[in-house]
Amino acid sequence: MTDTSPQFTAVAFSGSLRAKSSNTGLVRMSARLAPAGLRVDVVDELVHALPFYNADFEEDPPIEVVRWRDALAAADALIIGLPEYNFLPSPTAKNAVDWVSRPYGRHVLCGKVVALLTSGGKGGGSKTQAALGPVIGLLRNTVVDEPVVQIALGETTIDVDGTTTDPTIEERVAAKLAAILVALQARVEP
Repeated sequence: MTDTSPQFTAVAFSGSLRAKSSNTGLVRMSARLAPAGLRVDVVDELVHALPFYNADFEEDPPIEVVRWRDALAAADALIIGLPEYNFLPSPTAKNAVDWVSRPYGRHVLCGKVVALLTSGGKGGGSKTQAALGPVIGLLRNTVVDEPVVQIALGETTIDVDGTTTDPTIEERVAAKLAAILVALQARVEP
């Protein structure tokens, strides 16, 4: 009997709290389009329940933080649906990254394969990727930059359920997922 379970796991979350967010749609699309060998688990409920980051609680964090850290620790990859607010990552996304990048030297956001998917205004969220991507890379992660998924005016073509009226968006997300899988496989091949 052949084992058909995925070889790798990614956790994915939307950095948006909006009910009809196209970034949430991108995250759900990634779970639906995951290639064989990669399972994508959407963990919005964990991330959206996090309290604001407070260094006073690094050593004894709230249970919501423990659950988020445990989910990421158990995963090989991280996918973020990253909205752009005033050219920067949303507070929700930044807060989630802050909690898993601390305490320094013992954090769980290290050694992961990370991909950013953005849906934004006319620029598609390019500035938010430029702001957060290098920070995540500094934490000894592999950031999958190519192919770029920055969907301009995504709210007109991406539904929150992960469907789209534009098949090229699914092609771009599928190509990003394939690149994540290649990066993960490269880590285990001799």
